[in-house]
Formats: sequence, structure tokens, C-alpha cells
Amino acid sequence: MSRLVCCVALLLLAAPVRAWDDARLSVPVVIDERTIPYPVFAIYVLPEQTFRVSFRDAQGGGTVRFLEAEQPMGNAAVSAPAAPGLYPMEITNAASGERALVNVFVMTPAARIDQRGYLNGYRVGSYPSQPLRGLEIYRPPPGFVELTADNADTRLSPNFRLGQFVSKQSHGDGPRYVVLRANLLLKLENILTTLNLAGRPTSGLVIMSGFRTPFYNQAIGNVPYSRHVWGGAADIYIDEAPADGRMDDLNGDGKVDRNDARWLADFVNEMSRRGDFGPRIGGIGVYGSNAAHGPFIHVDVRGSLARW
Repeated sequence: MSRLVCCVALLLLAAPVRAWDDARLSVPVVIDERTIPYPVFAIYVLPEQTFRVSFRDAQGGGTVRFLEAEQPMGNAAVSAPAAPGLYPMEITNAASGERALVNVFVMTPAARIDQRGYLNGYRVGSYPSQPLRGLEIYRPPPGFVELTADNADTRLSPNFRLGQFVSKQSHGDGPRYVVLRANLLLKLENILTTLNLAGRPTSGLVIMSGFRTPFYNQAIGNVPYSRHVWGGAADIYIDEAPADGRMDDLNGDGKVDRNDARWLADFVNEMSRRGDFGPRIGGIGVYGSNAAHGPFIHVDVRGSLARW
């Protein structure tokens, strides 16, 4: 069974997710001041953490259904259960009839990582003792989402699923864990939508690398403050025509090389220049091919510009 689960996870990592889903809510949902424009999304909370749910349009009425209990929308206060796991929350807009599904992941607290750097047998490693330049986003994450065979295909947003972001490190038969930032999913969805609206049909972005544990990040020789370690970065490429596990010939010069990664980076950089990402600005890195992979780009949501 563990071998089957491993194969499923690898397939999720290697392939774009089905056809592009462009659904959006006419009235976005707001959860703790984060605006969610999609009818399916995910949030990550600690056990018994309270969060507030509302519509961006304060006049909009509706209901929130969570843990078999239903309450009026307004500015509803919702408390997560004590046990880590996946808990779907359904939000209904009374005026439009729209429904939104928010997948609430209750995380396993980081305090449960043992002195050897293991969380329930899964090697996480150690985060840097001091945040980079004192920035809050570089403090150790408060918790980790447990990845299972049952939740690997759970949608985090219309076009991305949990299993796409798992660290590539080897593991035994026990659980695996992921850290993700909601802003990264909002940014990836924005890139995918803009590509399609610009006339570049793209069913999904391949997530070549998403979350990395500090242990795995160090093992592959990456810098200790990589945004991958905090779940705020993804290495991506487009694989549509042909779907062959490598970057497409995006610039139309008849070959696939670093210039195609540069084309995609320039596209994302232009979005950033226009202000399309709002506070979700971040780094863009361009990478060429080697024996292990084709060209790709890195994107993140560090909150400041970085280019390489």
C-alpha cells in the first residue's frame, strides 16, 4: 500500500491538474482579512484556533456550515477542532445562491517535533534559530499539514492540490507533512489565469518543487532561508504541447531551453510590474536544463522583489 501511495504522490507532483478551472465568486469570501475570490480554497489553522468568515460585500447575507453546525454569515467566528485533520467548510451566499468550499486543514503543531527533528517519524530537521533580517515570515512555521492517501488530492484552490506540494525527500510508511502559505496559491492561480487570458492556453502549472523540509533543503545544498522551507515558493513550468514532462517551447524558436524559462519569468515579472500580485510580490528565478530536469522558474511570496 505504501508503494502505491508513493506512486500516486509522484504522479501528482509530475502532472498539471486537469483542465483549467476559471470559476470565481461574484462576491469573494474574506477569512481573517484574506480575500478569497474562488469557490474552492484552503486555509491552515492550529487546533482550536478561531477565525472569522465574512463576505467582502458587508451587505451580503448567507450561512457558514462547519462541523455539522450552521450559523449566519455576518462576521462569523469559527473555531477549529482540537484534532489535526481536514474539515470541509461550506459557505452559502443567500443573495446569489453561490456556494464556496473552504478546506480547513487543522495542522499538527510544530511543538510536537522531537529533539532529533522528527515529527511522528517524518524527518523535518531544524529551522534557522534566527529569522532572516528579523522578518516575521522567516520564523519557524507554527504547524504542519499531514499528507495522507485520503487527502493528497484535496483541492487547495481551483487548479492546485495538496499532493503537488509535498517535499520530494524519501520517507517510510509513516505520515508526511507539508507547510503552505495561502498567498502562494493565490499567486499561482493569478499566473495561470493571466496566461490563459493572454492567449496561452494552459490547463495547469507543473509544480516541480513546492515545500521542502529544512532537512531536505540542506541535503540538496540549498540556502537555509529558501522560501520553499516556509511553504511560500514553487518551482514551476508549463507542460502542454506536447505533455512530455518538460517545459514547452514557449518562445516558439523550435527548441526547449533556458530561453523558455526566461519567457515565463518575463511574463510573471510583467504581472508584478503592473501590480497584479498586490502584497504577494516576491522572487523570480530562471533555471535551465540539466541531467535531472528541464527549464523552470522559481516564484515566491516573500513580500519583496528579488530576481536571479
